[in-house]
Amino acid sequence: MVRDLINREKIIRVLLYLVYILAAEFLQDSVVGQLPLFGVNMMFIPAAAVAIGAFEGGVWGAARGLVTGFLADISFGYTALFVLLFPVLGFFAGVLARWYVNASLFAYLAMCLGAFAVTAAAQMLGPVFLGGALGGMLMPALIQILWSLPMAAALYFPCRAIARRARRA
Repeated sequence: MVRDLINREKIIRVLLYLVYILAAEFLQDSVVGQLPLFGVNMMFIPAAAVAIGAFEGGVWGAARGLVTGFLADISFGYTALFVLLFPVLGFFAGVLARWYVNASLFAYLAMCLGAFAVTAAAQMLGPVFLGGALGGMLMPALIQILWSLPMAAALYFPCRAIARRARRA
């Protein structure tokens, strides 16, 4: 009786997305994210929240964006910045993908570009309020946004495969 209440496909899908998020966090923290371009490292982890939101909808994107935000805050040492930001990015990616754009690679990269810009702006808020020069932070932010796009494209395909597997089941 209890076994009839458990939806095995949803559990498998959640576990696959958890592995996807953990793999993205691993790549961000220890492999690809540590390759600087002009002294600026990639910050492509918002693309995971955007991808899940684009394929699963706003609610699932926000829920998994929350998990991604927790892990990113732990690894980057921020205090609740990404926990607040990534669910919003995942939710709005889901809303955009549902009503305004399709979940193609080009549309996904456009959403990632916006998410990277919002993330870079949020990362600059603290230093600007502490007296940092905004002009000196704009070029590294632009480099970070553009440098992160190739890895965002690589995160698209595993997420699409997980979403297609869930639709077939």
